[in-house]
This record gives sequence, structure tokens and C-alpha cells, in this order.
Amino acid sequence: MDSNQPMGQSFSFTPEQIRSVLGTKEGQQLLSLLNRDGGAALRQAASAVKSGDYAAAQRILEPVMQTPEASRLVDAINRK
Repeated sequence: MDSNQPMGQSFSFTPEQIRSVLGTKEGQQLLSLLNRDGGAALRQAASAVKSGDYAAAQRILEPVMQTPEASRLVDAINRK
């Protein structure tokens, strides 16, 4: 495991899992939230993950992911 990756957190998703989440209404709404700045933060986070810096990706997305709206959407996705 990469030393920058939080303990117990895995970023290994299959294409099918990603399609499944993004195929839901909640997944689309979450993606829309993450793209509110034109997708800049999402692209930066993806680049950080690609280079193995999971902590940076988390820091980049944290402001959006900690909003009540994002929390509600993630909870709904996790319940499915």
C-alpha cells in the first residue's frame, strides 16, 4: 500500500463499479457537484491519485465532499 493512502481506504474500483455508481441519480448529482468549478478540482484529484498521492486527492476534494449535499448523496449511494 502507498504510504500516502489512508489506512483501510481503497481506491481500486472496477469500471463496472464506477459505471454502476455514475448510473444512479445520486451518482450523477455527486459528479455534478464535483464539476461545479468546471472540473478543475476533479482533474487535479484524479492526477494526484494517478501519481499515487491519495492524501492530496482527498485534500483537493474535501471542501466539496464535506458539504451537506455531498454527504447526503454519498450516504444514499452507500445504502444502494
